Amino acid sequence: MTPPLILIGLGAGLSSALLYASATSGSPLALILFYVAPLPILLAGLGWRHHAGLIGAVVAALAIGLVFGPWAATFHFVMIGAPSWWLAYLALLARPGATESATEWYPIGRLVLWASVIGATLIALTIPLVGASLEEYRATLKALFEQALQSDRPGAPQLPAENRDAIINLMTALLPIMAAAMWTIVSLANLWLAGRITRASGRLTRPWPDLPGLTYPRQATLAFLGATAASLLPGLAGFAAELYAATFLVAFALLGLAVVHTTTRVAPTRGLILFGVYALLLIQPWVGVFLAALGVAEQTVGVRKRFGPPPGPPPTATAPKP
Repeated sequence: MTPPLILIGLGAGLSSALLYASATSGSPLALILFYVAPLPILLAGLGWRHHAGLIGAVVAALAIGLVFGPWAATFHFVMIGAPSWWLAYLALLARPGATESATEWYPIGRLVLWASVIGATLIALTIPLVGASLEEYRATLKALFEQALQSDRPGAPQLPAENRDAIINLMTALLPIMAAAMWTIVSLANLWLAGRITRASGRLTRPWPDLPGLTYPRQATLAFLGATAASLLPGLAGFAAELYAATFLVAFALLGLAVVHTTTRVAPTRGLILFGVYALLLIQPWVGVFLAALGVAEQTVGVRKRFGPPPGPPPTATAPKP
């Protein structure tokens, strides 16, 4: 391990810790900075191999621990540092291909699935931190929302009791699911951004993947449908299944977007179609359910093979410099 690599890891860790600590200000900009806290570790891991990413994850946790205490350090390492290092490590895994000049890189689809599984697992692990049981966990969340919706200001508008209770119950049920899905989306967005930056700088050693050619193993469909069915179960099993169903829905919505990108390649109005799909997804996120259904259809009947152009060969060379 060379001194430059250690310095890169040190800088990445301190940068991630600073971005993480910015959330304490409570401003909207600070929230955005908090969301990109994994980025420095991913940059170090993708651009200077996983050793630099691991150093960054450890340094960030130590720096946060010195300022905010061990619980904050543990939270950063478990929720941000270690997952970012792991995703960067997987992204650069490779093995010799069928020919001497070919290299088989770790499939992007498996990276997406890893992010989905990690996102659901991490949120599930917060249960014992919040309450001793699922009921206590939900009661704690409900109390937080009740406090947030309660206004002591004179003359402040008050919601009717029945509407207030309905909103609190809905938010209590949706918060863990949304947190798991958001963790997956943010992690994948940071991974994509880190890849673009390292590619532009010439540090990315793997070729840029064909994202519209995204594929998953066949078992992924069974896992998604199984988690969706198991979410109907009562108790902790159903709650955990809800989390995995939510993150797998994100993964299959991305596959649905890949299908849209591929099948519209020869369409003269492709730009308008893609703009409309993404705009609709931002305005009405529930559209992701239909994209996930399209992703399941792709896994089942091969939509891209039926309606898309012939696929090109997978990239095998190292990443080109801009």
